[in-house]
Amino acid sequence: MDEKDKKILKMIRGNARMSYQEIGDKLGISRVAAKKRVTKLEDEGIIRQYNTYIKRDDEITMLIDIITTPDGFDRVLEYVATRTENVRQIFTTLKEYHIHIVAVSDSSQQINYMAKIIKKACKDDIEEYHARIVREVIKDVYGGIEYEQGSESNTNTDS
Repeated sequence: MDEKDKKILKMIRGNARMSYQEIGDKLGISRVAAKKRVTKLEDEGIIRQYNTYIKRDDEITMLIDIITTPDGFDRVLEYVATRTENVRQIFTTLKEYHIHIVAVSDSSQQINYMAKIIKKACKDDIEEYHARIVREVIKDVYGGIEYEQGSESNTNTDS
């Protein structure tokens, strides 16, 4: 991946609907060359998919951090990946046996219930569990939210 590829990724991160002509014009290459570069990035798995971000005022986001027992890691991961419909993203981190979950719902009761069910269903495999509802999104490059100096950032701790 060269500098032009990196510039393409930066451009489409903020606007995945950008045309090959627009990309080419900004990079000083043809529309066909821009298309070839984007196709190559897709084929290499660097660009995996394109998403539409729909802003919903009633959407509630919860962040859940779980530290599992060594033996329970795979069981908890399988549970949250397959039995929780509100889970949008699951990450594992470099911290041993750590799972980070992003869940979304339009109902605070539903998302709190989901968090309690995860904790209860996996209780024998969990060493640490923290669930927090997001109060405000300060920056989201995929959702078009830019950081503004002086914004406040707080979370409510639920569990």
